[in-house]
Amino acid sequence: MADAGRSLRTFYLILGVVAVVGIALIVRAATRRPLAPLVMAECGGPPLGGVPAAGHALGPDSAPVRITEYADFECPTCARFAIVTMPDVMQRLIPTGKLRWEFFDFPLDQHANSPLAHVAAACASAQGRFWEMEYTLYDHQDAWFADKNPERKFLDYGRQVGLDTDSLRACMDERRPWPQIEANRCSGEKLAVQGTPTFYVNGREIPFTPAYDDFARIVDSAAAAAAPRGPARKAGK
Repeated sequence: MADAGRSLRTFYLILGVVAVVGIALIVRAATRRPLAPLVMAECGGPPLGGVPAAGHALGPDSAPVRITEYADFECPTCARFAIVTMPDVMQRLIPTGKLRWEFFDFPLDQHANSPLAHVAAACASAQGRFWEMEYTLYDHQDAWFADKNPERKFLDYGRQVGLDTDSLRACMDERRPWPQIEANRCSGEKLAVQGTPTFYVNGREIPFTPAYDDFARIVDSAAAAAAPRGPARKAGK
């Protein structure tokens, strides 16, 4: 009987803890302030919010070749590129020192969940995990693009890539990176970016989505063109 009494007390103790946690979660949800909508502003004039465009970069700033990618997290072609081609670029081209790669946000108007996905990736960047989050968002694109509350999945992806999820949630709730995302998008609009992904090599647009071998040739050619040339030799010398 004594064992039965202890078991019953343990059961009620666990039940009480579960109830307290449940009430706390309900209170937190009820008192959580409404989140600011992610509305894309009109571009033009000085940088929005005084924040200049700046991409998420890989590779040295001194690299002779700079590739700029404008991408949208709901874009299926962007997802294929990130999953199939970008890992090779990161492992085989970036380490050569010839290439600096820059990812610029370009969320499209027709993609309802893309703005928050860009916020989640930028918040991951604040913890040094942008590229891990970028890959994970693209790899799970089918799971969240039509979700009515994608934040839950984004937090879970953040946990998977090793983020502090409390910090991630606070960053997403406060929309901290949104001015930067808008500045990046507006820089693409100034270049007349029409769709995603769009790539520029040293400022010149590539009119297609290259495979890895295409990028390798492009980087080698652009690096050779950017290499300093020695003085011309005089005739007869």
